[in-house]
Amino acid sequence: MIGRIFSRPLISSVLAMTLGLGAGCSHWIELAVSTDAAPPTNATVATDARMPLLLETILVTHNGSSIASPAILERQVLGAFEATHLFSQHYQSGYTQPAAGQARVTVRLSIYNLVEPHAGQAAWRGFVVGASMFALAPFISLNYDYGTEMSLEMERWDGQIKQYTATSNGSAHYNLFGASPDVIEQLKGQVTEACLSSLLNQVIRDSPFYLASSEQPQGNPIRTVSVGVRHSSTRTIPVSQPITDSSPR
Repeated sequence: MIGRIFSRPLISSVLAMTLGLGAGCSHWIELAVSTDAAPPTNATVATDARMPLLLETILVTHNGSSIASPAILERQVLGAFEATHLFSQHYQSGYTQPAAGQARVTVRLSIYNLVEPHAGQAAWRGFVVGASMFALAPFISLNYDYGTEMSLEMERWDGQIKQYTATSNGSAHYNLFGASPDVIEQLKGQVTEACLSSLLNQVIRDSPFYLASSEQPQGNPIRTVSVGVRHSSTRTIPVSQPITDSSPR
């Protein structure tokens, strides 16, 4: 009888702890909504008037210190330009280059990242969780803030230059047992993508500036292509989003 009396509270405690640990594994991302973001721009341009693009440099600063641009970031930037369909070909310094003397648009991008992991806050809350024997773990959240500012310079084949700037920031929220490198990487990817979208939307508005004037032979139809910024759900709906844990189990 005594075993039965004690077994019920014990079972209840185990269930509560299990549910608490499950809740403690949650994590989500929030992107700040930019108050000065312009609506998406689309345009139609003549296919033969488009020029090749050369991504010349990507300079990255992380909390004030210069770092080498990651290869995944370079692919993300070049892929974003390709997705607009505004340029006929896409090249990158260090790889296949345009022909010597070929007219092109040259791109130079500077990225300034600011990271705030809230290390002091995390240490204090970790102490509280430990002192409570993990009972408070499901109810204490940790934060990781990430922001970026991008400055884009685009130079035409004739030396004329236009410059664009954009900013984006977001936060990753997670509980003690929900911390994962995947959460931080997804936050960085979404913030970077949102900032690139803002930059390229400005470029699309200036699309005539990057087109070569060419005369179409009489009697031949003018081929056109629709240009615009690629859209994704992570950019167009900047709200809290659960993240699927893709790590191997």
